[in-house]
Parts: sequence; C-alpha cells; structure tokens
Amino acid sequence: MKEIKHILILTPGFPRDENDSVCIPPLQDFLLHFRSRFRNVEFTVVAFQYPFDKSLYKWNDISVFSLKGRNLKRDKIFVWDGALTIAKYLAEKKKLDVVHSLWFGECAFIGNRIASKFNVKHICTLMGQDVSAKNFYLRLLNKNKMTVIALSHNQKVLFNKLTNYEVDTEIFWGVPSQEYNYDAHRDIDLLGVGSLIPLKNFGLMIKIVAQLKNHFPELKCKLIGSGSESERLLKLCSKMKIERHFEFLGNQSRENVFGYMRRSRILLHPSLFEGSAMVFAEALANGMNIVSFNVGYARETHKWKIANDENDMLDRVRDLLSSNLNHQPVNLFPIESTVEDYAKIYGVIN
Repeated sequence: MKEIKHILILTPGFPRDENDSVCIPPLQDFLLHFRSRFRNVEFTVVAFQYPFDKSLYKWNDISVFSLKGRNLKRDKIFVWDGALTIAKYLAEKKKLDVVHSLWFGECAFIGNRIASKFNVKHICTLMGQDVSAKNFYLRLLNKNKMTVIALSHNQKVLFNKLTNYEVDTEIFWGVPSQEYNYDAHRDIDLLGVGSLIPLKNFGLMIKIVAQLKNHFPELKCKLIGSGSESERLLKLCSKMKIERHFEFLGNQSRENVFGYMRRSRILLHPSLFEGSAMVFAEALANGMNIVSFNVGYARETHKWKIANDENDMLDRVRDLLSSNLNHQPVNLFPIESTVEDYAKIYGVIN
C-alpha cells in the first residue's frame, strides 16, 4: 500500500486564526490530535466560504487556503476553480494522496472532481443538515466515487432513506478528555447550548422552565447561542414571566462553554434534528446529565434520558432535577478513537 503523506481537507469554513475556537470545533480537535499522533502526515485545508478574505495562512503549522466565498452564489464558480487549482498544484508536487470533504454539498462535489482527475481517494463526512431532502447534492453526486462516513446511527438511517445508498462506516467526532474537579458545586440547573434557530427548538426549553418554576422556585437556567430566533425567544421568556430564572448568554468561546458546562447539572437539548450534536459528547465529558429527543447519536444511559415527546421531556427534566445527580465525566467518544478510525480510512495504518 502506498504510504499516505498528504491529505487535502475541503470545508466550507475554517478558523481564521488559532484563537477562533468556535469555527467547527470537532475539526480543530481532530486535526490537532491527528498531527500529534501521526507526525509524518501533512494536511492542507481549503476553506470555501469562511474566512471572508482570500489568503494563505498557517493554523497550528497547517497550510490553509481561504477562498473568500462568503456564501455568495455569484462567486461560487471562482471558489470551485480555486479549489481545483490548489489540488492541481499539490498533485504536481506529488503531495496529494487523499481528499477529505466535509458536508455532502459543494465540497463533496469538488472532492469527486479532484478524486477523478488525480486518481486519489475521496472521503466525505456527513455533518448534519446536509442529510436532508432539500439537499439536491444527495441526488446529484455519484456516491460510488467516495467513501461516505456518518456521524451517528440516526444519520446513517436517514442517508439510506433519502438516497437508497448505505454509508460506508460510522465515525463519531471525538472530544478530548476534560480535566477538572467534577465534585465542585454546580449552581446552574439547566443549560442550553446551540444556534437560536427554529430547528433547535429552544422555545420548548423556555416553556418547560415556565412549568417547572413553581416546583423549583430557585431554578436557574442559562442559554448559550445566537441566531434568528433570539428576539422571539426573549419575548417568549418575558411572556412566560421567567426572567428571574432564565439568562441569555449569547455566543461564547468554547472555553467559556466548557466552563458553564462544569457549573451545570443538566443539558436540556430540545432540538428536532441533529446529525450528531457534539454538544452531547462535550456535556458528558464535562460531567453533565442530558435530556434530549432521539436525535444525533442520542443513547439512553443513566446520565442521558431520551424523551418521546414534549410532555415526556418535561417529566424527565423534573425527575432529574429532583434527583441526586452524578457529575462524574463520561467520554463516550474519545478523540483518540476518532483519530485511529480515520487513520485506517486514510490508509495511514492498516
């Protein structure tokens, strides 16, 4: 087998610098740990849409080409041409062994083009809302020309339902183990983390808090995130008269998110759909308990309760709030396992 030395990552976005912790955190963790484990493997990253300037820069000694797509349709053809030009340059330098695209969209489309033109392996990782009936790329792209990786069983089942194709394997995005005092006092009862968009369904969290406040008069809840639903959720919070119990924190750095998780008892995640939801793994690694619907890689455990409907979610939250909860961290998806699994897919190890 040819020794794999160089992997081209195609992604819609990438951190603009090493302090940009909120741009695709699982990819950041993965690249840093992969490079630490396999020092002979080199990555080049092509970011199609973000950062919003066209540049070549280094991120933790990894070369990143930003193509400044800015999510503008009129610039799409120039972005695609730029990615193909970079792949050609790497191939001519004999530095193109695998192309790995994120999201089953334009990056996968260009990944197939590169793989066919330069006779290299193409791997595509499904990321979330790309597995949707609205995504025409699911019908457009030749799935036999790529290795398709799902992040969860639920995502795998949905991909098969929409395409009649099976994914090649499931690999969860792993999280690094967290070091902290998990016996420390937790002063936040419920924490929500995510984009404030209709799909995340945080209005349900507010309604649940409104129903719980009389049973738990000292209830403290916080919500991290921003989005199109921000104003509506603020008004709903006021209408439900729960301002004393509920605080909107806006966007936070990843370090701050973990800090809030270590102060919180329960992650309440009412989202209606997730490809995987890294927030689950991060919450467990930071000692939290979880209540969610059966989305992403949800799994019922003593620390994770899966609700069937809105009333069931209310009941499960109430039960946990009344319990003496265990806040010992659980890492269901160690980053080391993710790295090893991708190393096998890349061909770095057998």
